[in-house]
Amino acid sequence: MCGICGLWHFDGRPVQPGEIKGMSDRLAHRGPDGEGLHLDGSLGLGHRRLAILDLTPAGHQPMPYADGRYWIVFNGEIYNFLELRADLEAKGYTFRSASDTEVILAAYEAWGPGCLLRFDGMWALAIWDSRERTLFLARDRFGVKPLFILDGPQCIAFASEMKAFLALPWFTPRVNWPVFKAELLDQHSQEGGEHCLWEGVHRLPPGHYALITADSSRRSVRWWQTRDHLVAVPRRLEDQAARFRELFEDACRLRLRSDVPIGTSLSGGLDSSSVVCTVAHVAWQGGQRLAADWQRAFVATFPGTPVDERPYAEMAVARSGVQPLYLEIRPDAALAAVEQSVYHLEQLVGGPLSMLWLIYQAQRKDGVVVTLDGHGGDELLAGYPHYTLAALYDAGSWPTRPRRYLELLDVYRGLLGSPADAGPRRALDQVAWETHAWLRNLRRLSGRARVNLGPQPSANNTTANWLSPDLRQLETAGPASPPLQGSDLFRRTLYRDFHETVFPLILRNYDRMAMAHGVEVRMPFVDWRLVTYVFSLPPESLVGQGYTKLVLRRALADLLPQPVAQRRDKIGFAAPVSQWLQTSWRPWLEGVLNDPGFRDGLAWDGRAIAAYAAARTQQGDWTWESWSAVWAYVHAFLWLRAFVAS
Repeated sequence: MCGICGLWHFDGRPVQPGEIKGMSDRLAHRGPDGEGLHLDGSLGLGHRRLAILDLTPAGHQPMPYADGRYWIVFNGEIYNFLELRADLEAKGYTFRSASDTEVILAAYEAWGPGCLLRFDGMWALAIWDSRERTLFLARDRFGVKPLFILDGPQCIAFASEMKAFLALPWFTPRVNWPVFKAELLDQHSQEGGEHCLWEGVHRLPPGHYALITADSSRRSVRWWQTRDHLVAVPRRLEDQAARFRELFEDACRLRLRSDVPIGTSLSGGLDSSSVVCTVAHVAWQGGQRLAADWQRAFVATFPGTPVDERPYAEMAVARSGVQPLYLEIRPDAALAAVEQSVYHLEQLVGGPLSMLWLIYQAQRKDGVVVTLDGHGGDELLAGYPHYTLAALYDAGSWPTRPRRYLELLDVYRGLLGSPADAGPRRALDQVAWETHAWLRNLRRLSGRARVNLGPQPSANNTTANWLSPDLRQLETAGPASPPLQGSDLFRRTLYRDFHETVFPLILRNYDRMAMAHGVEVRMPFVDWRLVTYVFSLPPESLVGQGYTKLVLRRALADLLPQPVAQRRDKIGFAAPVSQWLQTSWRPWLEGVLNDPGFRDGLAWDGRAIAAYAAARTQQGDWTWESWSAVWAYVHAFLWLRAFVAS
């Protein structure tokens, strides 16, 4: 895990060391263990190193290969590098380091861009072919690692984070207003595609590579689509769970490969508990290059609030035998980290991320450099309420499936026990009227107002009403990709969220908050073999028999504490923001909302937002829906102040 950057002048002007050094310095937080530059006339590469595999100078980047023909800068990990290295050695390739980076170079020489399909990992990389004068940029299947591209005057630049471009003297950040509006209204809408908040900057999308030549031509190729790699699955749930167990254990085992200490982030929820308990199970079995120090679990707690999951975390600790470090997230500490988190995030978001900032800061202070976390479980295994809602639409549509529909209503009833700060919820009777075809027809015939059909978007109408007239009239940037056709609503929703909307946003948030402290996040649920397997399962294996994530619960039943495995509520890593805004965060929020820059902002009606927030505080009725609507604008204001001061 590192920070990478580069610059190529197509007019032949030599790249100056200061240009690359300036970009690299802006990424120092991503790689505190070393830095390197490589200049080849009009091209320059920069690297900030977070040393995890092969801590010796042999793992230094930029790294050459094939007598200096190829040079690489690489951010991420290839977990199956030992197996790939053995395959390459059998072909006659030799290695001078014990790193995964050198394996990538040999694989690229052996198989070209096809090497990407052989990698099991997460990555953003650039390979310079000095003989052919081509630059190869690539991102992993699901976009775990970021890569931004800036098109400049007769040049191209790339970097792990957009802030690296601020070091280039000819670049001035200007707001891409259609994208700004889109992210303000729906924080999930853009992260899975190429559009960014700054004009002239775009992402290399997940599962893509780009080949750039000296005449400035660029060929972008989508090399991965999960739906093209679905697999045959067993018919019986018990057999499906057994295969899931095999894949999940191997995903955890591969992600334990490290030459530095590993920890875990444990919330007490099903996903993080599954990772902790499975890691403990496979670590004692041993394996190649497994970390010697892996037993620490970091637990964020919110004492006295409905979102505190410490009792469940303690059960997972007792079952797995890991060493817990409990971190009480105090509202004053979380507030103090808000503006730093805005700067490192670089994009818009609908809620504070300073809690993530604090947990990864604590890990780094305790000497943990790599953390195995449960991110992706909800989006892969249908953990959120709106997935059950989508399945209810499918079961309630013509021809209806009464038994399946009642089963899903029971699942949704269990999710209603989640705290208010865990996310939006709809009452059970409202869900029934919306999702069952007979009831919808009855409502229409009775003349009642027609309800909105389909899962609700993350933005609400209140948020849109606060836009300024000019921004309201501006065309919004389109979605990351067109909606999927065919299949049922459940499958379409799950696939879209994992690949294009919800999960790309989560990947971004955790990458930036962890890498701000030089901590690498690894996610067993994002192993591509597991992903293709789960997307091949029928919906009944994911949501049914009273539970979400059914196949996971069956697969790990003997590893998990029973109360954790049988939890029906859904909290996630939620903070008691409603309570904080009513109490300790209130003066700060009022200060932001009454700041002249916010109150008189050209992009929104600051006075209306301030009045709305004041009413919520006065009435004491802050909810997830209300504070997330306000926070979207607060964060946008802090972002503009950090990056576009004028």
